[in-house]
This record gives sequence, C-alpha cells and structure tokens, in this order.
Amino acid sequence: MGYARGSTRDRKCDLRSLLDAQQRIVELEAELAVAHARIAEQEARIAEQEARIAEQKARIAKQEARIAEQEARIIALSKQVEVLLERLGQNSRNSHKPPSSDAPGAGPQRKPDQEGKKRKRGGQRGHRGAFRELLPPSQVDEVVNLFPPQCESCWTALPQNVDPQALRYQVTEVPPIKPHTKEFRRHEVQCACGYRTRAAYDPATIPASRFGPRLVALTALLTGVYHISRRRTGQLLEDVLGVQLSVGAISALEARVGDALAEPVAEAWEHVKDATVKHTDGTSWLQAGAVMCLWTVATATATVFKVLANGSKTTLLPLFGKLTGILVSDRATALNFWVMERRQICWAHNADLRIMPTTALQCVR
Repeated sequence: MGYARGSTRDRKCDLRSLLDAQQRIVELEAELAVAHARIAEQEARIAEQEARIAEQKARIAKQEARIAEQEARIIALSKQVEVLLERLGQNSRNSHKPPSSDAPGAGPQRKPDQEGKKRKRGGQRGHRGAFRELLPPSQVDEVVNLFPPQCESCWTALPQNVDPQALRYQVTEVPPIKPHTKEFRRHEVQCACGYRTRAAYDPATIPASRFGPRLVALTALLTGVYHISRRRTGQLLEDVLGVQLSVGAISALEARVGDALAEPVAEAWEHVKDATVKHTDGTSWLQAGAVMCLWTVATATATVFKVLANGSKTTLLPLFGKLTGILVSDRATALNFWVMERRQICWAHNADLRIMPTTALQCVR
C-alpha cells in the first residue's frame, strides 16, 4: 500500500510536469508564431524597401539616360549656334557672299578721327559746294521782271529797260492738280416726223474704260515700280490728285497694263533667250502670303523677271529656251542643266578666287 501511494504521487508529479511542459510548449509555440509574424513583417518590409530601391534605381537610370540625351543635344545645339554665329558674322568682305547680301551698316567701318582733329558736322573748309543750277530760260514758264524805280544816286526816275545780265532767282512749284473728267453724251433728237433718234455708240470715240491712259499708267507705276500697296496707292491718288479709286479698280487697271505690256514683255524674253551672254539669279518672293521665287535673267540691253512657284530645275528650264550662249550665275544646283563649259560662276560666289595671288587674278582677268 505504501508503494501504491508513492506511485500515485509520482504519477501526479509526472502529470503535472507533463501539463507544465505542454503549457510551456504552447507558450513557446505562441512566441514562435509571434516571431514568425515579426519575421514575415520584416521580410515584407524588406521586400517593400527592395521594391522602392529597384524603383529608385530605374528612375535614376531613366534620369541618367535623359541627362545623357540632353547633354548630347546641348553639344549638337552648341555646334549649331557656333555655325549660325559664324554665318551671321559673314559678309562680302570675309566670305564668298555677294555685296548685295550685306545688311545695312555692314560696310567698312570708318577709322576714328585722331585726337585733336575732330571734324565738325557738315561741309568742311575747302569743300566744293553743291548748288541747284538754274533752268535755262526756255524751260521757265513765267518771268517776273523787277526794275528799280529810281536812281540811287540822284533819285531820278528810271525807264524799265531789260538787263541781259539780270540776276536770276527761280522758284519751282507744283500747280494745283485737279482731275480732268470728260463726259460723252449720246443725245436723242426728235424729228419733225415724230421719230426720235439717238446718237450711235462709237467705240472709237467713247473709251471702254472710265479711266484715261495717263491715270492708268501712273497707277501701274506706283504699284509696279515703286511697290506701293494698292490701298496706299488709292489714298495717294485721292490726296494728291483728288481721284477716288477702290482697291478693286486699281487691280483692274494693273491687269489692263499687264495686257498692254504682254507683247513687249514677250519680245524682251525672246531677246534674252537668244542673247550670247546672260546673267541670272533668284530669290524668295512672298506673294499673297505664299513663299515663291522671283527669278531674273539679264543681258546688256534687257532685264526680265518672273515669279515662279519654286526654284527647281524643272521650273527654271523653260526660262532659258534653247540653252544657248554663256550663263553667268552663282553655284545653284538647279542650274546644272547648263553645260559647265558654257557657264561662268560669279566671282562673288567663287571662294577660290579670294585666296589666289594677285598675279593669278590678273591672268584670270
């Protein structure tokens, strides 16, 4: 019985120890679960940080690529700016460009006056003056003779005798301008028999246009030669001549002049095409808001102009007819249809001549 009691006590101790161990295991499992949760949380944070790091690296790589692209673009633009600045500083004195391309004020600079020798403005001492010469008596419209009334010595009245050596003074004035309007009236007359007859319309007597040839020519001169706009031309004609013309009427007058000049212009073109030596050049031309080309062909006796859609070879070829004679031009590739043996490059566009010695240039001349 003593052994039985001891065994029971031992079993109770073992059971308690087992329970304590199980409880400890549960606690350790709980702590292990917490540790696993913390590890998972840390791993999630690490993964998030790694994702951020990867995103930052991608962003940095993209920025580095953009920086490299911008640096390359800056280098290219810097070179372009250098070229443009160099081209901007070019003129006829330091490049192959012709003098006509020089900007205003780009001519040779005047040397500053030496100290103590500053010149005053205006004509200098010893400078030969320029005066308006008197017109000959045959071109004078009105003469006003002035005679002395009496002698300055004895005060005797003097006769009005013409002096061949009289001192002459001239004043030139524009007479008052008033437009001259001619009206043609076709009357209708009743006969004794009662029939009414109106004067026939004669195109040879009654002009077809309401504007005379002088006014038409003046309008075309202002717009075509002096390049005054149609609207400003109308204002000028009204202010100076008292003639009112609309923009449409001015355009119609230009068309009339163009039709009247068609035959002599065609004759000039034929003369230019047959010339043995002809000069040609072109430039951009703005017409009705569109960029076109203005091309000219010149000889010793005639110069013609043509506004073209472009400056291509196909467009220029019809201007020169049979391609005879010598063509003087720049190095435009559109003119390569002309045989080079019969083509003279303008010296202003020939850079090689600028570096040739003087003796060589004399030989070329």
